[in-house]
Amino acid sequence: MIHMTFTLPAFLTTIVGELMELHHVYGYMIQNAPTEEARRMVEMNRMTVHHTMEKMKKLYMEMGGKAIPPLHEEALEEPRQFTNFVDAARYAFKEEAQLFNWLKELYLIADACYRDVFFDTMHDHALNAMRLLYLIG
Repeated sequence: MIHMTFTLPAFLTTIVGELMELHHVYGYMIQNAPTEEARRMVEMNRMTVHHTMEKMKKLYMEMGGKAIPPLHEEALEEPRQFTNFVDAARYAFKEEAQLFNWLKELYLIADACYRDVFFDTMHDHALNAMRLLYLIG
């Protein structure tokens, strides 16, 4: 195990912050979806983000014995402003790719008992990215 007690809580907190941002982006995309199909696909992505946030908070609690500290508004990035659905989808794709890489890093350093959680979550966000590519294309 490589510095698990030092790196994992901070990593999980960062991931939850990014997930909160993605949740907002997907909210914009749902409101501005050009078709019913696009809206449904983005709703699936948003549901994945919500479930991942809950998983990361639960893992933080299991590993640290306390709840993840609340993220203060000033610590979060200013919400992005988009001019159209496709711009938001491109941004969300980049965020999903970054999230996938972070989850991969966690998977590689995690104890065996947590690896399945990270692997499953990586898979879920790879599907999110594929749906976004479909919507962009």
